[in-house]
Amino acid sequence: MTAALLVAACDAPDGARSDTAAGDAAGTQQDEMATGAADDAAMATTPVSTGTYVAQAANSDMYEIQAGELATKNGQSQQVKDFGRMMVTDHTKSSQEMKAMVTRANLGTQPPARLDAEHQAMIDRLKAARGEAFDREYMTQQMAAHRKALALHQGYAQSGDNAELKGFAAKVVPVVQKHHDWLEQNGQGMTGTGTAAGAATGNPSGAMQDGMSGTTSTGGSASTNRAPRATGSTTDQ
Repeated sequence: MTAALLVAACDAPDGARSDTAAGDAAGTQQDEMATGAADDAAMATTPVSTGTYVAQAANSDMYEIQAGELATKNGQSQQVKDFGRMMVTDHTKSSQEMKAMVTRANLGTQPPARLDAEHQAMIDRLKAARGEAFDREYMTQQMAAHRKALALHQGYAQSGDNAELKGFAAKVVPVVQKHHDWLEQNGQGMTGTGTAAGAATGNPSGAMQDGMSGTTSTGGSASTNRAPRATGSTTDQ
């Protein structure tokens, strides 16, 4: 019976085998996303030390800046390019503000000067991706990275051990939340097909028009599923 099943599997049409493989891959990705979401929820409720928060926040900012620069250069859809440009703007500002705060508060720790192994591996995957594969990889990474960043900043804002840095984390949360919400609403289609509906046409810059107002678009056209604008300084919240 085992031999017969093996023969039948080998004789199956290529399309059937491809469909099965695609289904397995999709199921694996869904499992990984569910696991990641659970881990991020745990992070939001687990206190982290000031040194850990500074290191992880700095790595998040450095990664977003480098990934955003790659997106503006190598992204296929205008939506990806615009989102990447906003990441460079917003995370450069938050990185500069955190560095100034750490120095001013004399916390006894400094942000790392280079990416950790996890984030460097993500950048390496982006550098290796081409065409629509780049857009898919970038958006997949962004969705996971913003879940983690949001949990990190929320967790420290709630239970951090340095009052000044807790205030900084609380101001960063709405910025990251805006990015996260836009990705949740618009990123799924791009991770599956490489381009969101209408992303290659029209001008995708400027959704969530009031910055931190929290207003999001719900339509499916390029005019409604636009990338949110850069927010400027986190102290503007």
